[in-house]
Amino acid sequence: MYATSLRCVFCSAEYPLTHRGPCASCARPGEESALHETLAVQYDVATLKHRLDRAELARRPAGLWRYRELLPVVDPAFRIELGAGGTRLVPLARIAEVAEGHRLLLKVEGSNPTGSFKDRPIGVAASVALEQGARGLACLTSGNIGSAMAAVAAKAGVPALVLLLGAAGLADQGASVNVEKYVQISAYGSRVLTPIGNLARLYALADRIEAELGWSFLHNVQAYQAEGDKTTAFEICEQLGWQAPAAVFVPTGTGTNLFGLWQGFVLFKELGFIDTLPRVFAVQPVGAASLVDAWEAHQAVPSVLARIEPNLAPPISHRVSGYHAYRAMQESGGGAVAVTDEEMLAALKDLASYEGIYAETASAAALAGIRRALATGLLDVEEGRRAGVVGILTSHGLKNSLALAGVFPPPPLIEGTWEMLRSSLESI
Repeated sequence: MYATSLRCVFCSAEYPLTHRGPCASCARPGEESALHETLAVQYDVATLKHRLDRAELARRPAGLWRYRELLPVVDPAFRIELGAGGTRLVPLARIAEVAEGHRLLLKVEGSNPTGSFKDRPIGVAASVALEQGARGLACLTSGNIGSAMAAVAAKAGVPALVLLLGAAGLADQGASVNVEKYVQISAYGSRVLTPIGNLARLYALADRIEAELGWSFLHNVQAYQAEGDKTTAFEICEQLGWQAPAAVFVPTGTGTNLFGLWQGFVLFKELGFIDTLPRVFAVQPVGAASLVDAWEAHQAVPSVLARIEPNLAPPISHRVSGYHAYRAMQESGGGAVAVTDEEMLAALKDLASYEGIYAETASAAALAGIRRALATGLLDVEEGRRAGVVGILTSHGLKNSLALAGVFPPPPLIEGTWEMLRSSLESI
């Protein structure tokens, strides 16, 4: 294995790979803070340059473990293989922006085994946890992490507990849980509970799960989740002919996915696999956009929001996003944009009706964010036309179809005659 240590991206403190929880110098365990997820895995890049090249990677099957030297799992027996990764990078062909000359591509992460990008980070984090001796897996989630964890637990044959919330940012605001995700998690055999209390109280429960049961609470191995997210960046570069795009737009909650993507691009450049780096942009819902607020105020450590406003994108509705995401945006020359429910819904409908891609509302935020950046001049139009702009579609639309039932009118009832059918088709 080429992973060497964990390093805090805020204070530079170093820890062994077996360290659990946040940086002891920057955050207290269980604290809701922008400095709670600052640890990143370090690699022996000099040795990797002599052991791995583009030709070797290109010979391997697509998927998460194609990049095994660049992931922190030592024993192959602990690499849980669900088939994560290897998702499509789709050039958009029919939406209005393409007609205007923009080169837009979307990474369709909803085609992962459980329907979201979380199969990548959880696949790696769970593999590390089991390799380090965990007897079971647990998490706190609004759904997608829970589905991914329940699936890998089923595959690995270990027990799993999912504390399911309506949205992490609404832990003490009484939000309803997502029915589709509850059913999916339960089908995998995980125990599902919906606890009452704020996040600090729930994280304290999580620590007891680890101490008394010997299970791994996956939020305490957050650095390893970002490792799985790196593979999305690796694939994008390969799919673009070993080039980075001009910019990447990421629907962003805590910011770990965005940070992991940035780490992936940086590592590929350090290895000499790509020549340039993209600008990275966070996309967040209006009313739940701590990273956007911080970016506009030039505040590197985002503040915790007093509350978030309910919206159609619970998976990316958190009271605070991490410093690691802010740093990635800053280093890349990117930024952050906030989008409304109406903008996300418009993007969802356009992706489905023009491109044949059905994405969760939080996922469609990627296209909404690209549109917002184009409208406000944040995106370099000419640069995007040359190198392309990529949006990360984080999850499949079937993840929250029931929540959108009221957006679409029920199908009309008609008499089963040719005349009625014909008249019904005249408006198409």
